[in-house]
Order: sequence, then structure tokens, then C-alpha cells
Amino acid sequence: MNDIMRGLLFINGRDVWTDFGAWLVEDKEGETKNYSALQKPPAAKAHVAVNFREQDGEKLPEKLVQKWEPRDISLKFAIAASDRAAFIARRDAFVLFLKTGADGWLSLTVPELGKTYRIYYKDCSDYDHLEDIGGSVAARFTVVFREPNPQF
Repeated sequence: MNDIMRGLLFINGRDVWTDFGAWLVEDKEGETKNYSALQKPPAAKAHVAVNFREQDGEKLPEKLVQKWEPRDISLKFAIAASDRAAFIARRDAFVLFLKTGADGWLSLTVPELGKTYRIYYKDCSDYDHLEDIGGSVAARFTVVFREPNPQF
């Protein structure tokens, strides 16, 4: 598995598999929810409109300029280690890394998608601790990142 996972995801230039034993995981075989979350276009900002009671509809500028809303990106990670102490060390190091980043900012790069995202850690929305998976200790958890200025 080492060779397969290496080089798939970088955060601030660090390979998360090599440095933390972490990887993007799906709930079911064949799913692509992580990549879908990264590639989903953000919502457009609402246009300023004037709504007169005496007129039908609303008034908008003749030329509409579309701008993106900030967006949240939820990615599901997994971490595994050969024993409990190694697992706790990996998990804690990874979470601290996500929290602090480079002045709090994270540069998430997915070479397969040819894209880098400027994000920050916002939340961990769920966490499943798994014991003794083939002699290993593992966990799956969803991290919510905020992309304040989506580049799409």
C-alpha cells in the first residue's frame, strides 16, 4: 500500500501519507465523494436587486457579474498505525498540522486533479475510531475546510 498511496495528496508541500500515515478514504468502494467535494463549483453570490412593490419582478443591473461565495469542503481521511501509541502520535501530529498550517493557511494539492486549494481547517464533523483492523489501530474522520476565495 505504501507505493500506491504515496504522492496522492500534499498539504503545504508535505505528502500526508508519507509524513502522517493519512489518506483520503471513501465509505464504499468505487465512491469518489472526496474528489467530487473538491471539484464541485462554489455557489454564486446573490446579485443586488431592487424590489418595488408597484412593479412586477425585481430590477437588476443590465450587466450581471458573477462572483463566488466562499465554500466549505468536507474530506474524509483515515489514519492507521501498527499499535495504539503510534496511532495516537500520527493522529495528533496530523490534527495539529491541520490546525496550525502556515500561519493557519493550508495549501492542499491533489496532483491527479492538477489543482491546489488555499484553505484553512474549520471543523471535524465526525470521527470513527476503529480498533484492531488486521492488527492495526485506525480511525476515519471528516475534516471540514473553508475556502474563503474559491478559484475555479
